[in-house]
Amino acid sequence: MRIAIVCNGRSGSTSLTYFINCCLLFENKKHSLFFEPFNYRNLDKEKKIKRIDEIVNKQNVLVKTFIDRDNFPHESFKNVEEYWSWFYTFFDKVIVLERKNKRLQSESLLYHLKISENQTVTPHWHKQKYYDLSIVDENEIIGLTKHLESESNFLKSISDKGYPHYTYEKIFVDKCSETITDLLNYLGLSFNQNCVDKWINSPYKKVRLDEKTNKLL
Repeated sequence: MRIAIVCNGRSGSTSLTYFINCCLLFENKKHSLFFEPFNYRNLDKEKKIKRIDEIVNKQNVLVKTFIDRDNFPHESFKNVEEYWSWFYTFFDKVIVLERKNKRLQSESLLYHLKISENQTVTPHWHKQKYYDLSIVDENEIIGLTKHLESESNFLKSISDKGYPHYTYEKIFVDKCSETITDLLNYLGLSFNQNCVDKWINSPYKKVRLDEKTNKLL
């Protein structure tokens, strides 16, 4: 099965990818994982896939990819529109994921970008930390929040094609069992409590700490 998660940053997409992979492995359905394979804005951009050959030659893949306009394998397609036409025909299952609270999403994105630039603390995007937002300009937060709100329209246009649309809040905040079950049913997978506990219920998957602490080991 070819599965894709389409999203933007700080929406729980990494944890959701690992959660789905956990459920797949429990059913002996091994898939090749691709995390942001076309994200050329990352520091490791030179290692990113420029052509789709590595993906199309596999029958079972699980891909997490962003919706940024320049986020596509440019050596295989003339433009992003051609890429999306291929995308909808190649993947058997497409999951749309977004975060409803765009303000918090914007804060998280900008904070991690800032610490990645300044190296003031570890830039690891998935390690728990307190967000010192004094290093982030308020106008940047407002601007990115508006941009993320506009990207919601594109995510909705994907879900309007008949693909399921889930939110970070329903899965990772509310931990809604009906939503999680619906997602797994869509993929033809059984509900697996071990995977839920590891990738959704675990308090260590929440990156933002509410206050500074020295208790983490």
